[in-house]
Amino acid sequence: MKKILTSIVVVFISITFIVNCGGEKKAPTKEAPAKKEVKKVADLANGEKVFNKVCVACHLTGVAGAPAVTDKARWEENAAKGFDVLYKSVLNGVPKGKYGVMPPRGTCTDCSDKDLYDAVHFILKKAGVTAKE
Repeated sequence: MKKILTSIVVVFISITFIVNCGGEKKAPTKEAPAKKEVKKVADLANGEKVFNKVCVACHLTGVAGAPAVTDKARWEENAAKGFDVLYKSVLNGVPKGKYGVMPPRGTCTDCSDKDLYDAVHFILKKAGVTAKE
C-alpha cells in the first residue's frame, strides 16, 4: 500500500512540474534582490491567482509534506519563523525540510518575486495566520 501511495505522489508531483514547466517561455530576466523589488503591501487578489495557478497543486491538500492551507498549526509553525524566512524559502526552495521539500519558486518559473510575495500573504491569510514582517 505504501508503494502505491508513494507512486501516486511521485506521479502527481511529476505532472505538476510538467504542467508548470510548459507554456510560453519567457527570456530570463535579471530581477533586483527581493527587498528592492517587493513592495511591502501585498496584493491578495494577485496572490490568490498565483495560488490557484501554482501553489494549489501541493498546498490545497498537503501533497508531499506541504502544509495544506487548512492546516493552521503547520502555518503557525512556519509563520513563527517570520515572513522574511518563509518568503525566502519560497524563492530559494527547501531541499530537506522537516516535513518534505519545497521546490525553488514553487516551480513557477514565470512568477515574479512580487507574485510569490503576494501568494505567501494570500496563503497565510487563508490559513488564518499572521507572520511578523
